[in-house]
Amino acid sequence: MLWKKAKRNRDSVSCVVGLDRIAAVTWLAHLHTGFRVLFRRQFIPQQDSGLPPSPQSILTLAVLALAPFIFACSSLPAPDDFKGTAFSGERQAQDFSLTDQFGAQRSLRQDFSDKVVVLTFLYTECPDVCPIVANHLRDVANSLRENGPETAFVIISVDPEGDTVEDVLVYSERWGMAGRWSYLVGGEAVLKEVWKAYYIDPYVHGPTRANAGGQPAPTGGSGSGGVSALVEQTGRVIHSAPIYIIDGDGIMRSVFTLPVESEDIVHDVRLLGG
Repeated sequence: MLWKKAKRNRDSVSCVVGLDRIAAVTWLAHLHTGFRVLFRRQFIPQQDSGLPPSPQSILTLAVLALAPFIFACSSLPAPDDFKGTAFSGERQAQDFSLTDQFGAQRSLRQDFSDKVVVLTFLYTECPDVCPIVANHLRDVANSLRENGPETAFVIISVDPEGDTVEDVLVYSERWGMAGRWSYLVGGEAVLKEVWKAYYIDPYVHGPTRANAGGQPAPTGGSGSGGVSALVEQTGRVIHSAPIYIIDGDGIMRSVFTLPVESEDIVHDVRLLGG
């Protein structure tokens, strides 16, 4: 890309300037022609007459120079354009460094920048919500396979005790997504920080593998906010499974919760990816 997206921060609104090479070269050619024509018509005659350039000519040149930036700003998607629940303002997605299904370290900013990221939270032994979300991710990936924007599908585990690298690789292969998503695991202390940043509060309903006493053992918090109904099953991780859509600058743009249609997720991804 000829221009990178303008640096964003929470206190100011920046515009996206994302012209590809062909569009940029075309624009520069038109701009160059416009400058030459205006220069000949406005500047040279007035220089010959000893008069300074007119304010109108200077304004015209300024508008030509700023036109692509104005167009880029006006083309930013509005909150109402999203199918998911749009975030107000610019909320930076929390970075993380976790291990994927192949044992490689993955970071949101280093590995997934300049991509639209579809991010959610699952665990491999989940019998209800997780298969539904995983199926949506696979459907979205299939829909975007041809002519779709560059998209990264990222899953973060909510079961640090049960999800190992080997487990998430087997799970990914079972879904046919081993090479198409990044299923990330880590230690409980590291994952807790990520859960907190994305408003995830998983807990174990029933005894954990190390808790033979049979008392409920919290994993990440008080247990509020889970979308699944509590069930009488040993070791069930109760958790919510929002699906976040994050743009190439790492800004959280929209979020989906179940029930959801795969086509709506595809819509928001395309909206950000062009």
